Amino acid sequence: MAQEKNYEVLLQTLNAASQLPLVKTKRDDFLKSRFKDDEHLDYILENGPQSVYTSASLRKIADQIIKEMTTKTSAISFAAGLPGNPLIAVAAGGADVVQYFGFALNMAQQIAYLFGEDDLFNGDSNDLSEEAKVRIIAYLGVMFGAAGSAALLTNVSKKAGVTIGKRVAAKALTKTTWYPLMKKVGSAMGAKVTKKTVEKTITKSVPLIGGVISGGLTYVTFRPMGGKLADTLVQVNEGSLQADPDLELNPNFVAVRDNVIDADFEETSSK
Repeated sequence: MAQEKNYEVLLQTLNAASQLPLVKTKRDDFLKSRFKDDEHLDYILENGPQSVYTSASLRKIADQIIKEMTTKTSAISFAAGLPGNPLIAVAAGGADVVQYFGFALNMAQQIAYLFGEDDLFNGDSNDLSEEAKVRIIAYLGVMFGAAGSAALLTNVSKKAGVTIGKRVAAKALTKTTWYPLMKKVGSAMGAKVTKKTVEKTITKSVPLIGGVISGGLTYVTFRPMGGKLADTLVQVNEGSLQADPDLELNPNFVAVRDNVIDADFEETSSK
């Protein structure tokens, strides 16, 4: 199925991108650096910048971050600094696309922390947790303009009231009401990972040089991508984008659905 294949391509790319040097940003380290001279630093660390400053003020800081990240990543060759990890050789996209997503993910973390989101990566493990996968898909989906990504973000943001981790702990990720939406957004993102799609959707005016995405591509695309995420988080923070209620599924429907899934699995396994 094309949707499932695209979703798996995205997960491969995100797993590879998350292992690149300097992609991961610790929330507290970022906030201490950004608000190092702020008299309210302790309160910010405890409750997030959104608890101290207005959305309009934070949006201005987001613009600074976007500008800094755009300039910084544009100066870095997409071929440089790749670790010797077999996961980097994602067949669908290649090292340049993996690194592009890595840069985008780094910027997404900083913008998210600015608006009160929790640490994306926990511990030193290179494996993405289920919670991290959902949030990354939501962040990058918004940045790339994937349909449904804003709705997904409202459901998985801290502002929604319950952390994703607690929701997933209470019931399997596949049984949450927003799981189908996550798969839809993830599939749309996966379709953008392939070389051909990247060339069509991202590099309209900036050519690929020697198979490596030029720094000019980052400069052209990162500013609007970061702006989309910041604008959406402003709306989430102000409550103008409401999360869908965490509806409970009818037990009869769950039983029917699970039986269908099990039957499909058994049929696939027997082939």
